[in-house]
Amino acid sequence: MHYRRGFTIVELLIVIVVIAILAAISIVAYNGIQTRANNTAIINSVSQTIKVINAYVAQEGMYPAFNTYACVTTTPSCVEPGGTSHGSNSTFDTNIIKIANPPRSIPNSGTAGIGIVYHHSDSRQFNGQQKPGLLMYFLNGQSQNCGVSNVMSAWGTPGQEASTSATGYSGNNTSTNKTLCFVSV
Repeated sequence: MHYRRGFTIVELLIVIVVIAILAAISIVAYNGIQTRANNTAIINSVSQTIKVINAYVAQEGMYPAFNTYACVTTTPSCVEPGGTSHGSNSTFDTNIIKIANPPRSIPNSGTAGIGIVYHHSDSRQFNGQQKPGLLMYFLNGQSQNCGVSNVMSAWGTPGQEASTSATGYSGNNTSTNKTLCFVSV
């Protein structure tokens, strides 16, 4: 009788372990690529929004809404990590579409730190100049570069001076694992 040589249990276990390791590496790499792609989409939307707001200011000589918040994106509402929700603002929407439609959709993850929020305050100072417009948005992951210029080191509380961030982002929110970005417009 002639027997065929098969695989031993040890050989099969080694193959299974190698496949599991390769699968784990692939999943981690995929998640990193997906996070970078989503963050790039958010940054591109913010860049387009900044251009639309700057075009509005150049044409109208003023900002599109005064002393108010406005959710630029059409997320059910823009939500901060603390739970503060900002809905759409009809004054902002009516004024800004005179120039162009800003991006209304961005990739979101979780239930906090989503959307792009516009805020206006006449008394906001940035790097020694009156800069009333501000955009707030979140990127996935900690310590991510906000990807645009004029990133503020802090919110720029009206009446207080804000300056350019040395890190390229405004802060981290550990509860949502997101990077916070405040950008002067």
